[in-house]
Amino acid sequence: MRCDICDHESAKWDLPPSRWTREIWICTWCFAVVRVGGDGATVRQAYSEWDLRWEAAWTDMLPDARRHAYGYFRRTLCGIERPDLTGSPFGMWGGGRDECPDCTAAARAIDARWPEDRRDDLGRILAPASGPAPVHPSERDPLPDELGHPDIRLPETRRSPHTRVPVGPQRTYGVIGDGPSAVRLPACWAGYGIGPYRPYDEQDRTFAWFQAYAPDSVPPLDEASFVGDYAWFGEIGEPLDHRTAVTDRIAAELARDGLELPADFLALITRAGLHRCLDRVGGGAWTDVAGPVPSPLDPADRLVAFFRDQQSCLVWYLYLHHNGQSAVVSSDRDLTSEPGLRYGPDGEVVVPKPPELFWNAPSTEIFAYRFFVEGSLIDAIEERRRPDEVDPEHLAYLAHYLPGVGDGGRARRGAGADSGEGAVGRGAPPF
Repeated sequence: MRCDICDHESAKWDLPPSRWTREIWICTWCFAVVRVGGDGATVRQAYSEWDLRWEAAWTDMLPDARRHAYGYFRRTLCGIERPDLTGSPFGMWGGGRDECPDCTAAARAIDARWPEDRRDDLGRILAPASGPAPVHPSERDPLPDELGHPDIRLPETRRSPHTRVPVGPQRTYGVIGDGPSAVRLPACWAGYGIGPYRPYDEQDRTFAWFQAYAPDSVPPLDEASFVGDYAWFGEIGEPLDHRTAVTDRIAAELARDGLELPADFLALITRAGLHRCLDRVGGGAWTDVAGPVPSPLDPADRLVAFFRDQQSCLVWYLYLHHNGQSAVVSSDRDLTSEPGLRYGPDGEVVVPKPPELFWNAPSTEIFAYRFFVEGSLIDAIEERRRPDEVDPEHLAYLAHYLPGVGDGGRARRGAGADSGEGAVGRGAPPF
């Protein structure tokens, strides 16, 4: 394909087809972008100014990836190549003071290649649609034998000890540590809605697209079956050097305080098979490791951020108590960065509220299991899969939400209803 802007050759971007786009072509000279839609329509995108056009680069293999502009084909505009390099879905590049000067020079040079008389058009249809676009399964009603249909019958599901989903009560608060210094937090599970089975109904507190479901409303897990090996996931692979470089720095800082990262946390962040497995089912949430930082509840404890939603409306942390215990907690505050000043309607400085922490899981592996299973179920429902196409253990999890199996936790909604007295964090409001 030749570019209709500069008549240079275009190269096909090696992205897999999506529900919206069959192919994407990039001009090798002026970087004009041509998309072939699901209906076959071929459209060249409109011109954009040099500082509004590029996505920020995103890779685990550069400590300052966002300083660079993503130039497609796993390269930055300044020529850095990494096998996992892509454009960040969480921000654009251009005009920042600390951005790569070589990327800026390249962006300006590419901008100069667009003729002035071609900059005002709103894009161009190079070929009309050849037929209707295929309908994605999520855009039609589920059939009677597909997940999401109100009359679907799941096969008989086996429960613990055959699966990790037993029948039993859940905790309503979480305790990290022992004795007077123990941190006791209101417990909840912050998750997406799971189709019609667990709706995102805003009946509980919400953080963007996540809802804080009461612990007794989500499927209980056989916690003793999680021993840190991620056996439920399959092959976890060997540690990745560029990921151990991240965790080694954090581990060294924690060691000075007599703390260490649990093995299951290290596995999730560094192992080739597990790395970013939650991102792939996360609906926009992504792995982002930062810290350690002191806990706002006890300066002797530490927090390591490792997962966040795409707008940082919710951030998950590994909470490391100074006695060696740990758990996964979450907050609607990014505690790894200093908040900027906020002003009231009359120009007065508004003092931020103390951060709230919520207990989510007793270990990293258990957090990963629940998040991964729920994300996989959401994908299965959107893709209208049949029960026999879904992991039986995931069906056991989903069965909790069917009538007669779990009551959905609506009898007792308050995630902090039994948070207790005399413990750090007891002042957090119930949901």
